[in-house]
Amino acid sequence: MKNIFFGVISVIIIIFAWASINMGVFKPVHIKETKYPELFLVYKEHVGPYHKILPTLESVEKWAVENKLDCSKSFGQYFDNPDVKEHARLKSHVGCWLPSKTELPLPEGFHSKTIPSQEYVVGEFLGSPAIGPFKVYGEAKEYFVAHKWPLAEDVIEIYERYDKDSLKTYYLFRKTSPAPAN
Repeated sequence: MKNIFFGVISVIIIIFAWASINMGVFKPVHIKETKYPELFLVYKEHVGPYHKILPTLESVEKWAVENKLDCSKSFGQYFDNPDVKEHARLKSHVGCWLPSKTELPLPEGFHSKTIPSQEYVVGEFLGSPAIGPFKVYGEAKEYFVAHKWPLAEDVIEIYERYDKDSLKTYYLFRKTSPAPAN
């Protein structure tokens, strides 16, 4: 009985270690300040828990492929803090960052917008986007606190796929002006 117990515990530890390594738990986060170019975005709105955006994102990616648009960089723009707002009411835009503006007519429920070129604090992470917020958001917050900058509420995550198994996520935190001193 003791051997079975230790065997089960060993298997659980091995699976946990394997999953942690594959998801990138031990991969570093790189924080830098940089100016991003204009972002030409085609997206759908998503309301609800952020971890349930995938079907919405995949519908935009599918439309882009059907229309021969380059959607190698997809994105999620998250407007609400899930620690503060009810998860069922979280708002986001998810879709494709296109290399240039498209003039194609958009299907019902699709939208487009251009975000002008601007300065961001960018967190780069080679691990899974599922654990990125746990690793990246904390480090970005520390960076903003160290520079005495207010942290903008919305965040843009850019998912750049290199191949079937390689994905890099860029977390764009807008640099905002410090609050006026009283």
